[in-house]
Amino acid sequence: LVDTDTIVNLPYNDPRAPITDTINSSMNAPAEKAMILPESGCKGQLADMGSTLGVIITHPWSVLGGDMDNTIVVALALWFQQLGATTLRFDFNGSQIGRGYTQIDQVVEAATYLLSGQYLDSANEHDETSSITPSNGNGKAPPTTQQQQRQHQVKPRYILLVGYSYGSIICGSASAQINNCIGVISVAPPFGVRHWLYAFNGNHHLKQARIKTSLKRLYIIGSNDNFTSEHLFTEILHDFPVDSTTGAVLKDADHFFHGRKKELMDIIGQWLLLEYPQCGGHLHQLPKCNFALSMEGRTEGGAGSQSLVCNMCTAG
Repeated sequence: LVDTDTIVNLPYNDPRAPITDTINSSMNAPAEKAMILPESGCKGQLADMGSTLGVIITHPWSVLGGDMDNTIVVALALWFQQLGATTLRFDFNGSQIGRGYTQIDQVVEAATYLLSGQYLDSANEHDETSSITPSNGNGKAPPTTQQQQRQHQVKPRYILLVGYSYGSIICGSASAQINNCIGVISVAPPFGVRHWLYAFNGNHHLKQARIKTSLKRLYIIGSNDNFTSEHLFTEILHDFPVDSTTGAVLKDADHFFHGRKKELMDIIGQWLLLEYPQCGGHLHQLPKCNFALSMEGRTEGGAGSQSLVCNMCTAG
């Protein structure tokens, strides 16, 4: 367990400036498009950045108003988009008063949706039906601009799960069923109220989150969190694999990180650089990297079926 002084002050590329200062704070154009997960009917927002990494972001408890438009969820999505990563944030479908299994299934479905490139098929069908192309004389229509671009489309091969509050424990549990998951970032996990949020099933989800002992995990909490004490946070993380789990406490921050989002992103950025050296010290390389996938805990029928690859970066 480390505090933010330990994380943020470690050198990464240019130690004179916070990590988020190296990322453009504004998007040139809106990158997200509305989508629906085909099986569950979950509505979401997808930003296809053509990266090998897909980032799935989950939201707080809907019973208290949590959804994909939560400010932390949106900030996380935009931050990863600015790095060039494909992102998907979505609303859990159905009641969240229960044991959390339905929500886990929806996270797994979202991972399958990205890894299989189903969203590319949907976009291509729209392109093909929205235009009429004349024949080139040999009975075949010349390739359209969209078809030419399609040949260069890249779908994610790896999944990074990022959950906030209620969604953080769901992401941790779902990681056991996603073969191509390379890491989990849990922001403000509600450990202190887990029994009530997940109908006395919270400990099961924590057990699931520990199944892949080598999976990289980052847990972040504010020292003034409204639902979980720093002591309990530390106590629970002591049960996680020590070599693959990082805990970070942001001093004087609460559960909602009011006025502290920039520092939150700095912690995430620093952890990414430390845990994924193939980035070469540059966060913008992360979406272009290849990652080693362990056979540990792989589930039959789990999301992702790609073969193992070398731990190297494809970018020059």
